[in-house]
Amino acid sequence: MSPVAPRRPGSMSMSAPAIALVAAAAVIVVVAAMAGLITPSIFGSREPSTAGLIAVPTPAAAIPAYARVRRDHLWDPRNNRLAVIYLPPAAVTREMLVNIGDIIGRVLESDKAPGYVFTEADFLPRGTREGIVAGIPAGKRAIRISADKVDGLYGLHPGDRFDIMATMPINASGGGGQSFNLAGPYSQEVALQARLSNWDKQATVRVIVQNAVIVAPMTTRGVPTFQTSVTEGSATRTRPVQEAVIAIDPDEVALLTEAMAVEARLTSIPRSGRPDDPVNSTTPDLRPFSPFVTGSGATDGDSRFSDDAQDQFKVVETIMGQKRSLTAVPRP
Repeated sequence: MSPVAPRRPGSMSMSAPAIALVAAAAVIVVVAAMAGLITPSIFGSREPSTAGLIAVPTPAAAIPAYARVRRDHLWDPRNNRLAVIYLPPAAVTREMLVNIGDIIGRVLESDKAPGYVFTEADFLPRGTREGIVAGIPAGKRAIRISADKVDGLYGLHPGDRFDIMATMPINASGGGGQSFNLAGPYSQEVALQARLSNWDKQATVRVIVQNAVIVAPMTTRGVPTFQTSVTEGSATRTRPVQEAVIAIDPDEVALLTEAMAVEARLTSIPRSGRPDDPVNSTTPDLRPFSPFVTGSGATDGDSRFSDDAQDQFKVVETIMGQKRSLTAVPRP
C-alpha cells in the first residue's frame, strides 16, 4: 500500500514556488498603493466628466462680512485646487462672477458661506477699505455702545435702522420746583387740570438719534481689567461686555455721548424693515409741561393740556409783600 494518497480526477494543486510568487505580488501591490503609486484612476476615473461645463468660483470656507477676499479664501486644501462648482452654460446667469480677477481684492458686504457663487451684490463699492469701517454708510460716524447703556439692541442685524430715545425723569414738586399756590375764583379748576396733566412728576423725552444703522450686531468680548490685592498682587482679568457698533449722523455723536455721560435712560426704537417704510420719517420728542406757562409758546413738543383748556385761562402771578400767589383769570 502506497503512503501517498492518489490524485483524484479533476483536482488542482499549486506548488510552493507558485504560492510564494502570488504572495510576493500581493505585497508589492499593497506597498505601491500605500506609497501612492497606484490610484483608482489607473483602473478608471470615478469623477464625473466636466466637459462642456463652466467652473464658477466659490468660497472654500466661510468669509466674514467686511473682509477683503484673498486667494486663500478660494483655495481648497483638501483637494489641493481652487474651490469651484461646475454648472451648465444655461445655469450661469449674468450676475454670477466667473472670473477670479473680479472677486479677489473685493470687500464683502455680508457673510458668505462656502458653496455659494459670488455676485456683484455680495460686494461693497470698489475702493472700500476692509474692516469695520466698511460697514459705515457714507456721511455717517460709528460709535461702539454697550448693552448696559442702550436698551433694545439685542436681535438687530447689520443694516437694520432704528432711533435712540433719551429719557430723564424730573420731579417738579421737589428739589426747588415751583409749588401750587393758586388764588382767585378759578383756582380749583386750574389746579385740577394741572394734576390731571401729571405736572408734579414728568420726564423729558428726547429723540437724540434718528435713523441709525447697525454696523456690527451685538457681540460679547472680553475687556481686560487690572486688579490689585494684598495676597495676589497685581493681576489682569477679563470682564465680558456685550456691545454693538452703530452708525449715526455727525451732529448726533455729541448728543449721544452727553446722554450716556449724564446716565440718561437710552432706548432703541427699531424702524420697519419693509421697503415701503419712509426713510425721512422722524420720531417726535416729548417736552415737560408747566401749568405756570400758557399760550402757544408754552411748549415745543407734546402738550398735556388740550388747546381749549389753554385758551380758557391765563395764570397771573401776584405779589403782595412777602406773599406770592398765582391767579387764574379767563382770557378775553
